[in-house]
Amino acid sequence: MKIKMISLALLITFVLIGCGHNKLDLGGATQIDIYNWENKDLIHTIEDASFIEDLVTKLNKANGEKISDTADIAMLPYKAHFKNKEETILELGFDQTKDEAHFMDYENSIRYKVDISLPNVPLTSASPKTKEEIEEENKKELELEKHNQEEQKDKE
Repeated sequence: MKIKMISLALLITFVLIGCGHNKLDLGGATQIDIYNWENKDLIHTIEDASFIEDLVTKLNKANGEKISDTADIAMLPYKAHFKNKEETILELGFDQTKDEAHFMDYENSIRYKVDISLPNVPLTSASPKTKEEIEEENKKELELEKHNQEEQKDKE
């Protein structure tokens, strides 16, 4: 009986620890910079302390959805840099609809959804590209560049 109780306690502990890894602990953010993922252009900087506090609270409370390591994880169109002064605390992939924002921790393969939209950031209209689609585009660009270089050498 005693062994069963200890085993049950250990099982509950492991389950709770496992669930805890899907939570963010994002504190101390004083600024959020939103960048276009592809061309790395800065789209908007948010410095409104009350908005940042509200967003961070929602993200910290959000249950992260673990994405399988074998899943086809879509690349989101934006990147959100959460900063404390000039130091980046965390970078997350980001997109949003009218009613909610989606954040993706690519390093840990966890997706977070919150019921808030970030100001001055375009809504996502196109579906996000997958890693394979981006790799294919990059491959085509490299082939085109190589082809252009060969044509230029032929002209010389």
